[in-house]
Amino acid sequence: MEQVVKDGLNFILGAVSAIKTETESAISKFNTEFQSLAAKGAQDQSETSVNLRKYLQEGLTQLEALAGKVNSTVEETKQKVASVTSKA
Repeated sequence: MEQVVKDGLNFILGAVSAIKTETESAISKFNTEFQSLAAKGAQDQSETSVNLRKYLQEGLTQLEALAGKVNSTVEETKQKVASVTSKA
């Protein structure tokens, strides 16, 4: 019985080690492929790519502006609630 427990534990340790190795390998391969594709995309200066980058940047700028407005509104609301709460 003791040998079965040891074998089971060794199996689990081996499986964990194999999974860890495969996961690290997969992450490394993904990062390499990602960088390769990003470099290829950066070199693409076609009209479609240029326009897509332009519109994406404009969209991000608008989202940042909207987030700033939301944050300002939330802060103003917090201050109003705090002043009302302190008066009550």
